[in-house]
Amino acid sequence: MKTTFCFILLLLAFITYSQSWTAAQLDAANTAKYIKSLTESEKAAIQYINLARLYPQLFIRNELNSYNGAAGFHENLQRSGYKKSLLKELKSRKPVGALQFDKTMYVSAKCYAKESGNAGWIGHKRRSCSYGYLAECCSYGVSTGKDIAMQWLIDDGVPGVMHRVNCLNADYSMIGIAVNKHKTYRNCAVADFR
Repeated sequence: MKTTFCFILLLLAFITYSQSWTAAQLDAANTAKYIKSLTESEKAAIQYINLARLYPQLFIRNELNSYNGAAGFHENLQRSGYKKSLLKELKSRKPVGALQFDKTMYVSAKCYAKESGNAGWIGHKRRSCSYGYLAECCSYGVSTGKDIAMQWLIDDGVPGVMHRVNCLNADYSMIGIAVNKHKTYRNCAVADFR
């Protein structure tokens, strides 16, 4: 009986260990860790996007399989085929380089997060903020870095999954991200890429 119990404990420990990121993997993805102007949520969003870029198959096991959506978004995600399409894409995807923080992209993202958040707008139509990025993602209603990144990667209901395309695009190497309060959706996040 004791032997069986010990074996079960070892098996559970192995399963738990095998389903987590190594310190080296987390560090490789955490390219914005020393950027003082970013919030923890902004840094975490970059890290989660980079984990999907650097380790697509491990991202399925360590993040996607157990992700059920942010509060308020759970039911939509359970009925959606978009999570399954991300899973299918990541299964065959080759790793690409991690995105690095870019101050110009950060200033651009921060301007639009503030502009759209204060006005309660959604979408990508800037009024006073300049364009200078190659691609952009906007997120609404979630505030943690993981939920922001997962909203873009799953891209539920977005035709052509363009946020996912932007996040995983090997042609982009730089990112700036900003989170702001939003008049209508409580929170918004903007990521600009080049």
